[in-house]
Amino acid sequence: MKKFIFIAAAALACAISANAQEKQYKPEAMDFSLEMNYTPGTTGRFVLPEYGVKGRLFISDRFAVKLNLGFTTNSDKTVSYTQQASSTGNGTTETSSETKETSTLFSIMPGVEYHFGNFNRVSPYVGAAIGIMAGSSNTIPDQQAPKTSIKRPAFGFGIQASAGVDVYICQGLYAGVELGLGYSYAKDGRGETTTINNDQSVTKADGPEENMSGSFGFSAIPSLRIGWFF
Repeated sequence: MKKFIFIAAAALACAISANAQEKQYKPEAMDFSLEMNYTPGTTGRFVLPEYGVKGRLFISDRFAVKLNLGFTTNSDKTVSYTQQASSTGNGTTETSSETKETSTLFSIMPGVEYHFGNFNRVSPYVGAAIGIMAGSSNTIPDQQAPKTSIKRPAFGFGIQASAGVDVYICQGLYAGVELGLGYSYAKDGRGETTTINNDQSVTKADGPEENMSGSFGFSAIPSLRIGWFF
């Protein structure tokens, strides 16, 4: 359904541009674009989610500043099964328990782009961006007391240099591909555990662990973007 809406919006953009006053396909100085971005099959914390939003302001015909805003929320449920001997002594019985984990992440990544070449509908560019991410995760077991839930904060940052190309299909609609070289760092803090005991009393303590990870390397980000210029 989301892909259908995205394609329908693209067709509407082309229809509107066909009736608009004739002008060059590529943006001009002081044009501002607000884009809906569809990026299939990406991984990594500093890439927009599958559907995202990007704003871009062209200071000149070739130089632009941009801002990527990301928001992702995930919910996972794990069901564990345990075999136990039957109390009657005949065979075994199976019990199950559930653990739910939810996470929310916000990211902001400002950057710059320099477009070059004198093509009518093709705009190659190089760019750079730096960003931060913050959020939290919560693990909650669904079982009888005693049970312990864990809430952990998350933080990270990333730096990326990129090179790509925008191909303008019609005014306001373009497809693009981008190659990036960057470094990212992420940390999941210890957070806090909350234990509900058998007598329904509550005990709180520091979390059992924290995780830190860093990565450096290339990435390929094919994307389809619909942009409206003002």
